Amino acid sequence: MYPSVNAAFLPFSEPLEGRLNFMYLDVKRLVSTGVGNLLDADDPDVFGSNPVPLADIFTVDWFDKDTLAKADASEISHEYTKVKFSGTELSTVAQKKAITRLRISDEDINNLCARKLATFEVKLKARAPFADLDNWPADAQLGLFSMTWAMGPGFKFPLFLSAATIGDWLTMASQCKMKEKGNPGVIPRNVRNGLLFTLAGWMAAPPPGDFTQLVYDPGLKLDANMRSGHFPVPLNLAIGLQTALEMLGHNPNGLDGIIGSGTRNALNDFELANGLPPTTTLHSIDDVPQQTIDALAAGLDDAGVSHFP
Repeated sequence: MYPSVNAAFLPFSEPLEGRLNFMYLDVKRLVSTGVGNLLDADDPDVFGSNPVPLADIFTVDWFDKDTLAKADASEISHEYTKVKFSGTELSTVAQKKAITRLRISDEDINNLCARKLATFEVKLKARAPFADLDNWPADAQLGLFSMTWAMGPGFKFPLFLSAATIGDWLTMASQCKMKEKGNPGVIPRNVRNGLLFTLAGWMAAPPPGDFTQLVYDPGLKLDANMRSGHFPVPLNLAIGLQTALEMLGHNPNGLDGIIGSGTRNALNDFELANGLPPTTTLHSIDDVPQQTIDALAAGLDDAGVSHFP
């Protein structure tokens, strides 16, 4: 991966995963730590069928939060079992932390993440659709590693994989969405991943941009990225729809890529102001009529704002 992607990965991921120096039970009832680092070999679909820790759990120096004494393997295993069967998957972070005794250092978290990312890179490159990963635009690399961080390197999204083989970035943007039901925490990652692959398509279009540099700035919040002017407004994404509406004077009540009443009202206001029939059903960008998209594009053109595609 490009150095820019490697350097950006933790700043990109920490707002999505948090940074926790103790073991906790995630929403899939798998024991994790750090920045979403899985420590659990159990089957996420059959809880308790294989409740044993991954080897990664023993590669960091766990210590007692009170005495600072280094924990041995039996203490680490005991803590894993306690967390695993704690039923705290839906608890607050403070509640999850309160039941634990062991901690790890920031350095251990960084090293654990670095090893996991390097392992994922090797496994991804061994798959045919990602054989040319080294030559992908930086934003696409970050998007792929983001997906892999959440699902592992063996994920099976047939349409996404087919598109990856030929570098069809826009299809990848529409097919990278991970299952959100029962796991609302993945929604912000889905929004960002779709944006990253869309930006990769913009960078790869003639004349191509500098593939070694990220266009998406992980140091900025999502809404700040969309208002930055560093890239065209992507009208193929819900976040782009919101951005266009806001720029044209119709407030969607935030730029988050999640379509709610604010986005629906803003879209209908725009349509009525432009003599278009209001969109009655709006759950995704695919529900927006092409004539409305064309009108948004024309409005952005008049305002001197570039857009894509």
